[in-house]
Amino acid sequence: MAQILLTSNINIFLLACTRLAYNSIVLLICLYVIFKVEEQQILKHCPTRWLSLEKVVIRTLSQLKALKSYFASHTDVEKPGKVKSIHDRLHDPLTELVLNFLKFVLPQVNKFNTIFQSDRCVIGDLLPEMDRVLRAFLVKFVQMEHVKACKNLQELDFADRELQHGSDRIAVGMPTRTILAQADEEGEENPTITPIQQERFFTSVRAFYEAAVRKMVAKFPFDDPILADLAVLDPRKKDQLDYTPIVRLAGIFGPEELDLEELKDEWDDFQLMDTVPTHKDGDPIHTDIFWGTVFQLKTALGVLRFPLMKTVYTALLCLPHSNADSERTFSHVRKINTEYRKTMAIDTLTAFLQIKINCDASCYQVHPTSEMLKLAKSTTATYNNQCSS
Repeated sequence: MAQILLTSNINIFLLACTRLAYNSIVLLICLYVIFKVEEQQILKHCPTRWLSLEKVVIRTLSQLKALKSYFASHTDVEKPGKVKSIHDRLHDPLTELVLNFLKFVLPQVNKFNTIFQSDRCVIGDLLPEMDRVLRAFLVKFVQMEHVKACKNLQELDFADRELQHGSDRIAVGMPTRTILAQADEEGEENPTITPIQQERFFTSVRAFYEAAVRKMVAKFPFDDPILADLAVLDPRKKDQLDYTPIVRLAGIFGPEELDLEELKDEWDDFQLMDTVPTHKDGDPIHTDIFWGTVFQLKTALGVLRFPLMKTVYTALLCLPHSNADSERTFSHVRKINTEYRKTMAIDTLTAFLQIKINCDASCYQVHPTSEMLKLAKSTTATYNNQCSS
């Protein structure tokens, strides 16, 4: 119901404001003067951009009173149609409950999703993060002792009502609980939210949690042996793992001529090393930067200390943890190869992409070397000569 409201709200709202200047003035008065709403723009949820839903929910909640007032005073509120439909949904007490519940639960979903949009290598964290978010969702509606006692959460019968919290303990967020408490204090004579509506709301919340957990269990690759072995990418676990995972990964991602016995010796040498710092200035060092530092280490004779590990780990660190990198590259291509650059050579486009992807500094922080300036002048002269001939 909330998603229907959020997607249809913007359409009728913009249509009404376009047709009637008076209604636009009423809208501004409702948003700013009467209800002191600072954010006046109405946001529309885009289903293909799932991160937008949280922002739309928060904005709609901040504007809810103004929206109710606007649609209640609309000239078409008594006529069958979209205006009346949205008016009825806005004044349905369950709407505010659902919006507050979504405001509570969506950040936890979005946090998990945004972690794996990072341009850093986080594939080694995929399995523990999947387990963490599954547990986080389970304890919101399943009793803690049952979650702790279950060794394999994928086999937990979370749909069993005997294992779930009661309606007074299920996680819905403090604002939602406040609304429900206020409804209970109003008594039975003129309740804002009836017991039947409350039961309907909690039934929907349980169905939401169950569907979310069921989707995680079905879609998350909890049993993927490669993801389990990729724990070797976490430098904090170097003393907890033996050589078996890295040997298995080397057999899949390493070159065929790789000497596995020598690789095992290098892993043992790495485990015998003094603790390599995993934090700098209080912040954790990114996995790729950590291993880049380790693989630059040399012996007393000046040769690389971990050449075979470097070969294997370079392949592992290149494994994509999501499709965000490819989507990000497509976005860069669209911004570089515009309609005014349709004749750009592939080599030039590749060079632009290499700079855009691999250079983290801003343009004003880059100081070109004298060699770069010399090459730029030479290229400019060549280009000008070609254009003049």
